[in-house]
This record gives sequence, structure tokens and C-alpha cells, in this order.
Amino acid sequence: MALSLLTAFPAAAADDDRIAAERKRGTPMGAVGMVLRLDADGALAGTGFLVSPCHIMTAAHVVADSNGISADQVLLFFAGTGRLGPADLGADYFGARSPARPVVWGDYQPTAEGDEAARPAASRKDSWNDWALLKLDRCLGDDGFGHFDLLPIATRDFTRSIGRRAVTAAGHPADRGNRDLTMDPSCTLLGQVQEAGWQHDCTTLPGNSGGPVLAARPEAGEEWPRVLAITVSSVSRARNADEILRPQIIDPADPSYLDLLATAVPVSAFLPRIAPYLPKDPRIDTYLARHGDAPDTGYDAQVPETAIEDLTAALRRQPGDASLLLRRGKWYEAAKDEAKALDDFSAALATNPNSAAALQARAMLRAARDNKMLGDAKAAMADIDRLIQRFPDHVNLRIARAGLLASAYDYEAATEEYDRVLQAEPDNVVALLSRASAQAELGRFADADADYDAAIAAEPDLAFIYVQRAHFNARRGDLAAAFADVDRALEIEQDMPAAISARAVFYLHAGGAELALAEVDRALALDPESGPTTALRGTIRQILGDLDGAIADFRKAGELDPKEPFDPLLLFLVLSEAGRTDEARQELETLLGRWPADEWPGPLARHFLGRLSATALEQRVDRGNDTARNYQAFDRHFYLGMAAYIEGDQATARAHLAAAVALDLSQFLEFDLARAYLERLGGGAFLKQTN
Repeated sequence: MALSLLTAFPAAAADDDRIAAERKRGTPMGAVGMVLRLDADGALAGTGFLVSPCHIMTAAHVVADSNGISADQVLLFFAGTGRLGPADLGADYFGARSPARPVVWGDYQPTAEGDEAARPAASRKDSWNDWALLKLDRCLGDDGFGHFDLLPIATRDFTRSIGRRAVTAAGHPADRGNRDLTMDPSCTLLGQVQEAGWQHDCTTLPGNSGGPVLAARPEAGEEWPRVLAITVSSVSRARNADEILRPQIIDPADPSYLDLLATAVPVSAFLPRIAPYLPKDPRIDTYLARHGDAPDTGYDAQVPETAIEDLTAALRRQPGDASLLLRRGKWYEAAKDEAKALDDFSAALATNPNSAAALQARAMLRAARDNKMLGDAKAAMADIDRLIQRFPDHVNLRIARAGLLASAYDYEAATEEYDRVLQAEPDNVVALLSRASAQAELGRFADADADYDAAIAAEPDLAFIYVQRAHFNARRGDLAAAFADVDRALEIEQDMPAAISARAVFYLHAGGAELALAEVDRALALDPESGPTTALRGTIRQILGDLDGAIADFRKAGELDPKEPFDPLLLFLVLSEAGRTDEARQELETLLGRWPADEWPGPLARHFLGRLSATALEQRVDRGNDTARNYQAFDRHFYLGMAAYIEGDQATARAHLAAAVALDLSQFLEFDLARAYLERLGGGAFLKQTN
């Protein structure tokens, strides 16, 4: 989890180089002003700019109220310098105003709404549709304020021919007064770096939304200034509304550079819809003649090959460009071609050894891939340690390092890293949750409990925290609290697969296998590609005696999550129980083909294939720190106990399974399997109906 949420709360870097600019009549920036929405929810201020004498562009989320956008809305647009504007917003320094009414807008829906499964698609859609054209009652452009011309470039053309461009972002950020317009005069627009919208490194905060991203200087045949895009996302270091807004300065030297970028809607995304309302412009006519009436929606994240093709074309024009190599590597990651992504990150470093972003990208890829045969974890740690030498206080790097330590069961060292992060950022939810998990593994339940409480205090409406705490409560034996946390998560996030899957686990802990099966089926209907949930269903089916169903699930889980070594071991057991011994042995052979023979649980596979004696296996269990030895002892007892059960040696099976259960590692699927099979051998009751 820590590695997947690394950029949640980045640290600031570099200097704030924003400047004040005049917005008086007759000045180049006179076309930029403030958009004010007044409704039952209060007042919201954003930025807008004139694109004709009578029309302004802004972001759709500045215009949209709780009912969305309608032509009946009336907003206010303020321009120039004077004493007009809402004093309670600190915005009473404008010289002219006009009511403004929506004319045409993107199909924008707030991404905070809807269930978890729908949010990614909504976010992608909104990154192209967060725009609105408004008509002014008073044509301020004819009153000396002028208007901006547009510079439409299709995403693919931008990537293939340019790849990046110097821009200037203008607007009214909430951390600055409105006496002057605020501009970031020196930043870079990178086109579509991620899966939606265009990204840039301009300094933007709440209030900048709807502001223009302008070409910083004209190129051949261009007039200046021209608008390339509209700012739609802001980057602030404040985590909630109670904190003072602080700008997040996006430094190209920062290791997390590509992950911190803000988003803009390119002109090409809305030009076909607004062109009828614009003054005659040969450049717009040429663009529409070439690209037609279809709005630009950029690259489809499900078809990353198109972005790869265009970045490859750009690299032919700019061979060895580290930025292009880094971006193509990211798209190779999206295409799940990890080998080529790694090649690109390494090539970027060969071209620019000081590229911290390329080094971090390589480290994160290696950590996520975690190929034991290639030593990914060790290589990732080496890259991160190199970065930490240069950026010793970088929060993301410390969290990444802690995650690697935790994956190696060194929870003490991981906790020390999280301590360091939390000294700098006490409310960092990623570090709090990760430290809580590490504390739980170390048996420090009171410390873990305090961390979960602190995480909830920082983000009380984040459903995922309650799911995490639910698993912790189950771990310490408080199933009532675990179920209550799941209920709370589902109040926040209806149909959340992780919460429903957790409830299945807790039913299983309570012995309600049939109830658990119903819940896990529901979770998989919502998220059919979850390897862990599929393996959970395999466990439940095995407990209920459905060996064929368990075989299918464990096999599918292995396909969905090929890095997980225990799915083949569980499949080996259920195939053996079904009498399919040749297939069972082949699963172990396949595992050893992609897993180091001496890396746990490789020794278990070797033992069952007759290549490691029982004595040697027992000796191997004693390697590693206390946590690793405890885990390995649990695995040895469980798998030997199950093998003995399948062979009909009930006494040996009972002894090993009882020893496994006694270790009380309920976080592992094997724990409930051990309890169920121990009951079959005359152990304590396990299967029972649970309300």
C-alpha cells in the first residue's frame, strides 16, 4: 500500500517564482479576470479569460453547482483594476464586471461522486471535459480588455513534434490577493504524461482553476499571446480546508516530478464545440479542417501503444532525450511491458545520470515488479539509497524505503523510517497506516491502534482506513470491531470491493464459510481481476469441500498475481487432495522456474518434490529475523500438516496443524484452512453459521 500511495503528500522544493502582472485595460493580461459563482452552497471564485469580445472560458467545476451546469445560471466576471468585487473573499480590486451565462460546456461530473469502481473512468473523462464557455451580458472585450486567441494542437501532434513547451500560467490563486494578477512566468507544458488531460509544472492553487496556460513565446507563424490549455487542477501543500494554503513548487529536479504535475484541458479538447462563438481565426480554421469536429480526447490508457508510438517518433527527432525516454517508460509500464520500461528508465539515466525522476521511476518499477530471480528488491533499495543520499529528507523516498524493508519483514527498520516521515508530517496518512501495519506485525497493538486513530482523525471520510483498521481488529481478535469498521467503510463507499472482501474474511474467521462465500462472490462481481480475493474464494471453496472450484480459483489467482508464490503452493495442496498428483507437482516445478530455490517458500516446494529433506527444511525455517522465522514456522507446520492429512497420516497432520493454529497468524489464508482441517481431525469447532 505504501508504494502505491507514495505521492499523496509531497514535500515542497525550489522557490516560488510567481510574479504579479497588470490586468488593466490595454495590457496583454487584461483579458484575464475572476469568475464568481454565488449559490445556496456559498461563493466560489475561479479564474476566467476572454476568448472573444463577449465570451469567456473557465473550468466547468468553477461553474457547476450541486445540480451541474445549466444555461439558466448567472455568474459574475470581474476584470481590470479598481474597487469592485467581493470583499469577504479578499477580491475587491477589480475595475469592471458583467453577468456571465453558460453557453456550451463539457460533460463534467464531479469525480468525488460515485462508487470506487466508477471513479477512475470519471476522472479520465473529467480531465477532458472540465471546461465551460460563458457569454457576458456586457462585452468587456470591446471595452478595452481585449481577448486571447487560441493555439489548438492535438495531443498526438504535440507529442510527436514537440514533446514539451515553455508556458506561462495566469490566474487568481487563493494564497495571493487580487490587487494584481498572479503569473508563473517560467514553467513547462508536457502534453499528456499520464492517462488523462495534459500535465504541466506551473505553480497553481485553488483559484487558478479556469485560468489560461499561455505559450510563453511565439514560434514561427504564431501571434502572442495564445492559449494552449486551461488550468483545471491545482497543487497545494494543504491537506484539508483548515490548513493555510501553501504552493507546491514542482521542481524538475525532484524525484517525484512526474507524479506531482498539475493537469490542464488542452484547447483541442473543446475547440470544435466553441468555435462557432469565436472571432474568425485562420489557425482555428486550419486545425478544424485537419482534425474535424471530434474533440481531442488524447491517449486511451487502455491502449498505451499509441502514446508509445508517438514518443518513439519524438525520440527520432530528439535522440536520447531523457525526458522523452522517462515518459515513454511510464507508458510502457501502463502497457505492462516492464522490461522495456526498465530499459527506458536506465537509458534516461545513461543520458542524464542526475535525473532523480528516472532513478525513482526505476526504483519504483523494480519494487513493484519484485522479481526474485532478478533481485529487484535489492536493486530497488540501491536506487532509493542513492536518491536518499541526495534528498535525505524526501518523504516519498523514506516511505518507499520503509515499504521495501517491510516487504523483507524488517518491521523494526521500517518503523524507524515511518517515524522519520511522521516527525516531518504528523498527519501523513500513508505513513500512519503503514506504521500501524508494521506495529501490528511486531505485536505492538496499542501503538498500532493509536496510529489508526490518528489516520482517521486526519482523514475521517477515507473508507480505506476503516478497512485497514478492520483487518487489524480482526488480527487482535475483536471481530465485532472489525465488522463495525467494515460497515463504516461501506457507509462512506458503497459497493467497495475491499470492504466486502474484508467482511468475507471476518465471516470465515467466525466459522461462517457459507456467508463468507456469498460476500466474496459479491466482491469479485465488482472487481473480478483481484488476485487476493480470488485466492480467498479458493480457500473458502476448499473449506466447503468444493475442490474443483478451489482449483479453478487458485489457478486464476496465480494468473492474476504471478508474483505471489503461495497461490501455486495452495493449488498444489488442493490438486493433491483431488488425486491429481502429477498436475500438483508440475505447479511446484513452475514455481521454482520463476522463484529462487532458497528464497522462502522455495524450500517448501523443493521438499515436496523430494529435493530437500525434512531436517534441512526445519533448519531453513530458522533463518532471518524473529518475524521471518515465525512466518516460516507457520508455513512449515501448515503445509506439512496438510500433506500429512492428504496422505492419511492423521496424527502427524493433527500435530502440525495444531502448531500452525497456535501461532495465531490469522492474516494468512492458510490460518482458516488449518482450523477447518484440524476440526476434521477432531480439533475445536470451526464451521458454524454466523449471523
